[in-house]
Amino acid sequence: MNWPRVGYDIGGDVEEAFLGVDARLGVMALPIDFQATFDYYFMEENVTFWQLGLNALLAFGPGVIFTPYVGAGLGIARTSVSADLGDFGEFSASDTDTGINLIGGARFGVGPIRPFVQAQVTVLGDVDLVTIAGGLLFKFGP
Repeated sequence: MNWPRVGYDIGGDVEEAFLGVDARLGVMALPIDFQATFDYYFMEENVTFWQLGLNALLAFGPGVIFTPYVGAGLGIARTSVSADLGDFGEFSASDTDTGINLIGGARFGVGPIRPFVQAQVTVLGDVDLVTIAGGLLFKFGP
């Protein structure tokens, strides 16, 4: 299952909206979905911030209409800053942090399109994120 997600960092260090993608791969013999996410945050001018997440999600129960899940994984975030200093030239700096993601959420519905909501806490080196995200998962194949 794949694709669009939107969200907002509600209490971390970034506190901005993001747009991203969510890809999930389920294993038939396990109640675990493997999740890869990429979120691009809408930051102020001259600042770029994105996060990549690689997570394992554990669903609870058979959940026909509503399936809650929890998960954990690896978060990788990149921050870049650039500024034009006029006569002094240009300044740019970037930093990549790695941390732990803790996740709780729910998937709704049955069929090929399933909405979801998810809360995530990410503890990185210099940046902490507390995000709320939602989106649609599209099921490909049987």
